[in-house]
Amino acid sequence: MILTIMGEVADKTINSHFLSKPKVVLHFLNDKEDRRIPFVLSNVTYVDGKCFFSGKYTYRLDLLFWKTRNEYLPFDMYLNFGFADFYQEKIGVDLTPETFETDDKCYGYTFEGNHFRFFPNKNKIRHTLFGRFSVNFINFWLKFVQYILAIAMLPLFVIDGLLRLTDIKRFPARFNDENAVKRYFAFVFWRFSQVSSCKVSLWTSKRFVFRLCYAFYKPRKIENNKITFISLRRDDITGNFAFVYDKIKDDKNLNINFILNEHTIAEMSFKEIKTFTKACATSKVVILDEFTPQIHYIDLKPQTKLIQLWHACGAFKTFGFTRLSKPKGSPQPTRNHRSYDYVTVSSTYCKKCHSEGFGISTDNVVATGIPRTDVFFDDEYKEKARAKFYSEYPQFKNKKIILFAPTFRGMVKETAFYPTEMFDLNTICSKLPDEYVFIIKHHPFVKDKQPIPKKYSDRIIDLSENSELNDLLFVSDVIITDYSSLVFEASLLEIPMIFYVFDLEKYINERDFYFDFKLYAPGKIVYSEEQLIDAVKNEDYCTEKIKPFADMFFDCRDGKSTERVVNLIYENLK
Repeated sequence: MILTIMGEVADKTINSHFLSKPKVVLHFLNDKEDRRIPFVLSNVTYVDGKCFFSGKYTYRLDLLFWKTRNEYLPFDMYLNFGFADFYQEKIGVDLTPETFETDDKCYGYTFEGNHFRFFPNKNKIRHTLFGRFSVNFINFWLKFVQYILAIAMLPLFVIDGLLRLTDIKRFPARFNDENAVKRYFAFVFWRFSQVSSCKVSLWTSKRFVFRLCYAFYKPRKIENNKITFISLRRDDITGNFAFVYDKIKDDKNLNINFILNEHTIAEMSFKEIKTFTKACATSKVVILDEFTPQIHYIDLKPQTKLIQLWHACGAFKTFGFTRLSKPKGSPQPTRNHRSYDYVTVSSTYCKKCHSEGFGISTDNVVATGIPRTDVFFDDEYKEKARAKFYSEYPQFKNKKIILFAPTFRGMVKETAFYPTEMFDLNTICSKLPDEYVFIIKHHPFVKDKQPIPKKYSDRIIDLSENSELNDLLFVSDVIITDYSSLVFEASLLEIPMIFYVFDLEKYINERDFYFDFKLYAPGKIVYSEEQLIDAVKNEDYCTEKIKPFADMFFDCRDGKSTERVVNLIYENLK
């Protein structure tokens, strides 16, 4: 389906920064599931107080749904529209196009007021057995010829690699591994794959072994009491996993397993692959806390339920399919995220955001709350955390503690950074009274240290590597952040916040948010160090925005999120 959309908005919320941008979402529904997928706007222009927008994008109709993808059910398409603080589903506009042409081979169409009605032609979409055989037969021989040609050219690739290894020629920039041997073999494999169209790498070979290993274990019987926790974020039982495990660990009827490491599939040993695939094939419930690509390389059995305990609260920065057409965004054909049976979120408001981002039905998103936030309602825990902090850093007692906790820049872990020169502690400390002290807590992906002036070393500590972020909130009087999801936890404690966003326009263009940042950010927004210092001096934090923000992103503030998640797990063990 090739879709073109044009429209205009005249609204007083348009401001001088022009940060409010229209959000158009295509909302597809069949009788069993729904799917939200963003429409990519290629042109947004502001003229005389009005916003004009347009875009054109191509969508694969056969890739919309996941659970019912092989049933080819009739489905409807509506438009959802959002702008600034306005959002409406199934807007009441006439979608009948001015011109419309179709060959009606795979899908039939009708227009019914404010929505399209699609009727899949199963026979045409599925193709005939002979047609599939012919295509596969021709593809096989084409690839075979390319493969033979690549083998014949292999000596040339080897010589070319040696010339680059000796600096007679240079390696392309993408081959930057510090190990020269790895750089050499990666280059040779790359040249070979360019000709053969067969990707030769450690990653592809490990992925093949991974799938083969899962196929070996798949016939085994599922153990109805087996739960496996899998995380690529951590190598110990912390975060949401710790709270859930603490609730179920004494149940002797359960077989609880953990797979905790930060290995990509290329880094996994064969023993790790065996453990991972066997667990996935024999567990009744598999629980994740982060994007786990290995899970999406295989088809879990229908009896196995996959639960994503997404690590972040709320829905702040866009992720997954919402970032369609943006850098590192998930393209529509990928199967990433789509195999989740359940995703736990903090509020009903977040359901549509996670449904869109993960490409799953809204019914698969459950507003249980986030287990690790239960500590915010445990007075005894909070007091112990404060006592522990002050015993380790007694010089911070009776001071005004500012927690500086920004997120990273860059698209992935390997390139993550924070421009520390934009937060000059020397300048900031010199202009604030001595009663203000700082805790530095950078994102785990950021490896560069924040420079700490010796002159102010008694007022600054860097706890980026060795402290639980939640525990630091219990001693913080003010938080300085930017686009970190920390704001959700901070809103539960009603901590004053300053949003230091010197690159807001750039961040919106490259990453974007699920809501209008300037309208909903629960604190003071500043764009320079001078504005930041003035806000602290004058205690200008816009705290009136905190409670509405927390109300929107937390349905229940009762300390029982873990209990609701555990109930969900037990329901799926039945």
